[in-house]
Amino acid sequence: MHTEAIHETEEIHTYRLDNAATLYSLASSHRIPVMFRLSASLVEPIKIITLQQALDNILVRFPYYRVNQKTGLFWFYWKSNFGKPKVIVDSKYPCKKMPIRKKGIFPFRVRAFKNRIAVEFHHSLTDGTGGLTFLKALIFEYLKLKKGIEEDPTDIFRPEQTVDPEEYEDAYKKNYDKTYPSFSRPSRALHLPYKLEKKGIYNIITGIMPVEDVLKLAKKHNVTLTELLATVYIDTIQEILFSFPERKRKKYLKPIRIMIPVNLRSMFPSKTMRNFILYVTPGIDPRLGHHSFEEIIKEVYHYMRIEVNDKYINKQIKRNVRGELHPLVRATPLFIKKLGARAVYNGIGQNSFSGVLTNLGRVTFTETLKEDILDFQFMPSPNASTKTSSAIASYNGMLYMNFGRVVKETDVERIFFSKLKKMGIAVKIETN
Repeated sequence: MHTEAIHETEEIHTYRLDNAATLYSLASSHRIPVMFRLSASLVEPIKIITLQQALDNILVRFPYYRVNQKTGLFWFYWKSNFGKPKVIVDSKYPCKKMPIRKKGIFPFRVRAFKNRIAVEFHHSLTDGTGGLTFLKALIFEYLKLKKGIEEDPTDIFRPEQTVDPEEYEDAYKKNYDKTYPSFSRPSRALHLPYKLEKKGIYNIITGIMPVEDVLKLAKKHNVTLTELLATVYIDTIQEILFSFPERKRKKYLKPIRIMIPVNLRSMFPSKTMRNFILYVTPGIDPRLGHHSFEEIIKEVYHYMRIEVNDKYINKQIKRNVRGELHPLVRATPLFIKKLGARAVYNGIGQNSFSGVLTNLGRVTFTETLKEDILDFQFMPSPNASTKTSSAIASYNGMLYMNFGRVVKETDVERIFFSKLKKMGIAVKIETN
């Protein structure tokens, strides 16, 4: 990072993109907007002027988000953006493409509607953990201004705090070990044969359920909550596949895998507020025949026990970072990198899984203001390959599972939630 002063209090900073951000930036398009969304519903309607002030206040605590993406000869990079992002009205369809390289544009947008605050992030900026930290800081500052409270909790970022340099480190490169063996690319996975909606249309269906009931069901099967829901997701896609006529079924008979992001901060201690996730893809091979629910849950359980550990994850880190550090790649002009990025993005990622299940986990908030917030929700990025993706967050005893789809068909969501209801989970459904 280098700096040059522009006046006494502000300096221009440039930041290299982290390893994952480079690929997200190269692959971004209207069909692949690589945008995700975090939101919270408050008890009372949002006061836009106060929210704008809260946003202005907290930006100084996130200098690595107060940026605009620039194009270099060989790589994209972040440069300080001293404009002020404006709070805008929410839209029917979330996570639309963002022109992050347009002058003055921030790689996130803050939206408000009635009692809801939402922040949509370009994935080149951060992941769910970084995004949630920003949203919580924004909400706390908003409530502090609105209520005139004096509290300053230690677990929420505050404007007057000093920025830790580790917050903008590239944690992938920090943990790169060239001695690890290469990570082998999985075979192509099943993608359901649905026709895409027009660009920009992103349909959301939310299932709301008591988190305790889902945890009890997971415990009954001796798995985690994420493993249980991944099993239901795999079983759902299998049911759709086996509902096809025989000729059509044979055409699409490929492995069914669910991509589950893993927050690496729990394995490799890091304070980074940028991306630090990689993926595991439990699944089944329906070419071996129909799998019972019990068979699927065993497959998922054992796969996760093997793959979610630092040694296997290190193989992925090596593959990704090694590609970026390769002398030929480094010397290739950016416009040529962009030509091949989509193929790489699909080849090492999108083609190898049939759906996405990302779990932000249990969201907490400072006790004195907890009752001012009704929910926290997480929405995945639109995915033109899998057609449907899902994201989970739980808050104050309730689990919010958002399915986002870029097709008309609601088969995945309908079958998925029906399966949970048959297992005794009371699910309330909402949609945009």
